[in-house]
Amino acid sequence: MKPPPSVINEKMGEAPAFLMDALRFQDANKQGLRNASDAEWTRVLSHWHTVRLTLPLRKAGGDEMPVWVQERIGTFLADNATRFERIKEAYSRVGKALDEAGVDHLVLKGFSLWPGYTEHPKFRPQSDIDLYCRPETILRAREALLALGYTSKPEWGRLSPEHLSPLIPLQSWTWRGNYFDPEIPASIELHFAWWDGVATHLHPQGLHDFWKRRVRRAVDDVSFTALDPVDNLGYTAINLLGNLLGGIVAVEQMYSLARFLHTFADDRPFWQRWRILHPDSLRQLEAISFLTASKWFACRLSCEAQEEVDRLQPGVHRFFRHFSKAALSSEYLRNKDGLWLQLELIESKSEKAAVLFQRVFPVRKSTIQPLAADDTSEDAKGKTYSRPDHLTRKSVAFVKWFIARGVHHLLLLGTTLRRGLAFWLKQ
Repeated sequence: MKPPPSVINEKMGEAPAFLMDALRFQDANKQGLRNASDAEWTRVLSHWHTVRLTLPLRKAGGDEMPVWVQERIGTFLADNATRFERIKEAYSRVGKALDEAGVDHLVLKGFSLWPGYTEHPKFRPQSDIDLYCRPETILRAREALLALGYTSKPEWGRLSPEHLSPLIPLQSWTWRGNYFDPEIPASIELHFAWWDGVATHLHPQGLHDFWKRRVRRAVDDVSFTALDPVDNLGYTAINLLGNLLGGIVAVEQMYSLARFLHTFADDRPFWQRWRILHPDSLRQLEAISFLTASKWFACRLSCEAQEEVDRLQPGVHRFFRHFSKAALSSEYLRNKDGLWLQLELIESKSEKAAVLFQRVFPVRKSTIQPLAADDTSEDAKGKTYSRPDHLTRKSVAFVKWFIARGVHHLLLLGTTLRRGLAFWLKQ
């Protein structure tokens, strides 16, 4: 479970240059760690999207940081290690419940991103436990977790076309300002798809083979099923690409990918197997995340990965020359810059037009609940309304919602189109 959305949205800080420079895998520059002011460090340590980078920074930065910053990060690491122990305990209970319900599953993200992506899972932040189940068993998996004591808030609805709304344990917990609080409940996300081809209009081949190549893994004393290492890389890369297209870039997750690419750059058998198992359409999407990781963190790429990056169409390279630094800013989402990369990847002109319209002026499902089957309704104060009155109230609520959404996106329209025009003119 992540911190409250209001906290995350308010604290989407931009990753500062001194932080990114110190985390480079080649030609790292740590001087900025010494020169950064206390105010700059405070901003890093208080933003959800930057504080996560401080866990690997403690080892990379060493004694270059102020003593008080080192001590603060030391506390983060201790809390995160305790949290990881509790995540393992939570997964053991969940895995057992799914096994008893006859639901096969595998672990995505989180502690399955080891080795390579992190020195040890306790040094990498993990919010949720992500599990993949086959579509035909996903509801049975949900029922098993509900029986275990997990619950889901109805107002969350379906947050993603790739997974169900999160399931959270029945546990009293309040936000206390600690992003690595060991007491934060570990919510469960049940995935049933590898990729959202409907929204992206991109359809890589070979994803259906991920499930049949799954393997047994272990971390510490916990055994689990996970993706084959080659497919784990593929899923991680396209998941980050989806974030890049949608506008929410997890910099710490990109760092983890960069670490894997750098660590395994000389593993010839791995990359030859990757090239054989993953079709061209999948490798090309993965290569976009490889390119991002290498630009942000100067990681080495294997010969095979570099060849795929070099094969990317010119428009993709132009996008990164124009927007690479912008993607590190919290304004990247607001400006919808990822739209222009998505349009570069779509071949059909009609699909380009459809995506352009949907992204510039998205029409999302209203959270207004449908009419009940009975003839009356009751508001929060207990007042009862007839069905005609109920219909009127719902209609007014929907109109207000629609107008509010329309005004919001119209205010952003000028900035979005201006930035897109500047990008296209440079071509």
